[in-house]
Amino acid sequence: MTRRKTTSVATDESTPLLRDGSPPQTTNRATARAVFGPANRILLAGFMMAFTLGITQVPIIYVFRLMECDVFYTHHPPFDGPGDRCHRREINAGTATQVSILGMSTSFSGVFNLFICGYFIKLWGPRWAFVSQTALLGVRVSTQILGVAVGGRTGELIFQACQAIGIIGGPRGYQLVLNTAVSELVAPRDRTAVFGRLQGSIMLGTAFGYLLGGVLGDVYNIRRPFEVAFFLYVISTLYGALFMPTITGSGTLAQRPRSQGISAFFAPIKVIVPHKYLLESGRVVKNYSLIFLALGIFLGVFASGYAPILLQMYATSEFDFGTTENGYLMFGNSAIRGVFLLFMFPKIISTGRVWFNGTQQPVDAKGHQPESHVPINPDEFEADEVGEVPQEPVQAPDPDEEDSGTGFDLFFVKWSLVIDSMVTFFAGFSTDGWQVYLAGFLLPFASGSAPAAKGVMTELCPPHLRPDAIGAITLVESTATLLTQGLFGLIFAAFSEAGKPSLTFFCNAGFAVIGFVVLFMAQLPPANSKRIDEEDSETETEVEA
Repeated sequence: MTRRKTTSVATDESTPLLRDGSPPQTTNRATARAVFGPANRILLAGFMMAFTLGITQVPIIYVFRLMECDVFYTHHPPFDGPGDRCHRREINAGTATQVSILGMSTSFSGVFNLFICGYFIKLWGPRWAFVSQTALLGVRVSTQILGVAVGGRTGELIFQACQAIGIIGGPRGYQLVLNTAVSELVAPRDRTAVFGRLQGSIMLGTAFGYLLGGVLGDVYNIRRPFEVAFFLYVISTLYGALFMPTITGSGTLAQRPRSQGISAFFAPIKVIVPHKYLLESGRVVKNYSLIFLALGIFLGVFASGYAPILLQMYATSEFDFGTTENGYLMFGNSAIRGVFLLFMFPKIISTGRVWFNGTQQPVDAKGHQPESHVPINPDEFEADEVGEVPQEPVQAPDPDEEDSGTGFDLFFVKWSLVIDSMVTFFAGFSTDGWQVYLAGFLLPFASGSAPAAKGVMTELCPPHLRPDAIGAITLVESTATLLTQGLFGLIFAAFSEAGKPSLTFFCNAGFAVIGFVVLFMAQLPPANSKRIDEEDSETETEVEA
């Protein structure tokens, strides 16, 4: 009997125990953890909710046109002639007015929803706050089914009045929940990119929702999109209860002071105020960047927030777009925006930060560059360049880690509004349907200002105020949406009566330019300065900066 010879090989603590690679079971488990990690579950939740909301957005415009058409002919002689009986200036103007009232009631509810949902997050945590929003949105869409069945002016009133359900549970609330949860799960250097990826997931969900909603309305009947949306809200509620991650450990939600009552309810408003910074020289200066940032984002959303509705209304009144055409238009707009934010936006942020901050390596006290470190442990590997979300651990990262990319993020916010104003301005010259499609496909490349602004806002605030900072910027966006849908809806109605609805695009572009100018007054705090609380600076000499 012969014995097989064994070869002795020198080993150390870094030698792999398994020379032929990891076992398949270990690799599969690691892949599963990466795919179904907490951050990706949040992105999927955003996609599902946006998909469900998008299903009803295109049909709502068409439903209101049909209901307004019915209202018109109750006071006028019946239609007798070729073509579409609803293709009249009076009906287009009336539809724009009623849709604007609906949009105002939705946005008005959304503003209050932010305060209530923010309180729910502090009370229950992100998971159950998300469940509360999805369940109540299901209740709201059930009332819309009733409004479609009733029709006429009564149906319009049911739609508009029942949007008040959104005060307790609405679209703004679920987005606040998801942004807050994401901000707790990723390191500061990845936060802006992940905000963009979350917004991209929401945009992709909206795109496919627009497409499916338009097709369902044409193939079946106009009620079917609302019935499908109700079913999907039930699924989203169950998903949130079962799979939404729970923030544990040393996250800012766990560390934040437990304020109660009115103070906790209106905490987001307190974030957007001037703050004092202590310079290296010992002086105390006041920085107004948060105010100018909030005002600039307000004007930017005010200028572009009505664009999706404006494109649909303009295409419907001027080029006879139906639900299918508007569905394709909104699908293309949201899909391109989603792809841009998911894949291009993180790359722009990472590359832009290198360009903006330079590529110089840090040096030690003796002027030597630190030696390169080869990562061995799994937790030492960073996200890839396209903004892959760190999946593990679920416990929040170190809140004291600094993000050096805030300067480029602010730079990106400013110039996004310039591109938005240019595209919106040229959209006003559209004379054919394909030009409306072109405008809808180009506008998404001006997106990204909102997630970049969230990144700037969270970095300018202490870690324990991060959820309130996200709530503050979301509140600014909601308020701007409320006003733009009301004001520009009335402007579009007035221009439609005059036969020149395209002038609304020029008004949008003008406000985008104003927002760009305001944002240029927002500057980061001085280098090497430290933010101080009000009580810490009572004895310091204050210098206005």
